[in-house]
Amino acid sequence: MIPLTLVQWFRARPVPHKLPGAALADQLREECEAMARYALHHGLPVAPEIIAQLGGLIDRQLPAHASPHHALAAIHRKLAATIAPATPQAVTLLDAQHRSDHPLAWLGPVPLIRLLTSAAIVFLIAVIATGMSPDVSSENIDRGFLQSDGTRLLWNTLFLLFCAGLGASFATLFQAHRYVAASTYDPKYDASYGARLILGVIAGLILVEMLPAQLFDRGSMHNFGKPAMAMLGGFSATAVHRLLQRLVDALETLVRGDRSADADAAMQTYRARAASERTQWQSELAANLIDLQQSLDGSASPEAMRQRLADFTRAMLAAGDPTTSAPLNPRPFKE
Repeated sequence: MIPLTLVQWFRARPVPHKLPGAALADQLREECEAMARYALHHGLPVAPEIIAQLGGLIDRQLPAHASPHHALAAIHRKLAATIAPATPQAVTLLDAQHRSDHPLAWLGPVPLIRLLTSAAIVFLIAVIATGMSPDVSSENIDRGFLQSDGTRLLWNTLFLLFCAGLGASFATLFQAHRYVAASTYDPKYDASYGARLILGVIAGLILVEMLPAQLFDRGSMHNFGKPAMAMLGGFSATAVHRLLQRLVDALETLVRGDRSADADAAMQTYRARAASERTQWQSELAANLIDLQQSLDGSASPEAMRQRLADFTRAMLAAGDPTTSAPLNPRPFKE
């Protein structure tokens, strides 16, 4: 029999697996410990018996199959209610990052903040570096895509893109930092910040190059230059989206015409039909009440009176049911 190689031997070794209960117990213990430290650091009111009970569970270091899951779950629930609106996941993540002594911790407490901070620094350096080029000037930037070409167009476009990226990175960094400061940060939304950064760069370029230059001549933005508008577009991509949507709506109104008159006419027709149906229902109800009064004045038997009242009730319910279109029978009591 050929002996196994070292790699094959490692692959053939049985890998120890943790039971699902053991992983859950480890998660409970880790989150409880992080939340307890967070509550003590921030002076939150925590019952001393909870800290004592949690310290006893941690010091004993019981195996996973013998850990008191019920006690850990109860402590976890109380600590989560104490630190609210902070979440256990965010507190645990920030606590682990704080105790890891990361060399780039000065850039931010979590990898997302460090990445966005680095992106902001890169965009800032790029704005300064491209602005040093002799081809980048207010006159060349105002020419735009159609009146410029070659290296001059490349440098000015890169300058505007970096300005938009600087505004976008500032906006995303500011928004992400708010969640980190409130300890409600969730790593599952990390990809959305990258998408916002890219959308901000595109929005800044659209605002200064794709939209007509005369669009802002009469507004409050006519004093802003293209670099400042690129930064504003990058900072608020949603505002650029709303602006484009308004332009599309105005174009549709120009092509289709104003539909507000049609909507008003349809509303008036609906109200007139509802008033007519209400008048008809009131007339039929009055006629049925008159018939009922006449039957009471006559010599009708009690059984016949109960039957007529039942018919009258059914007719009223059928007339008031919105799922039926049958009108109220004006003569439900005629035999």
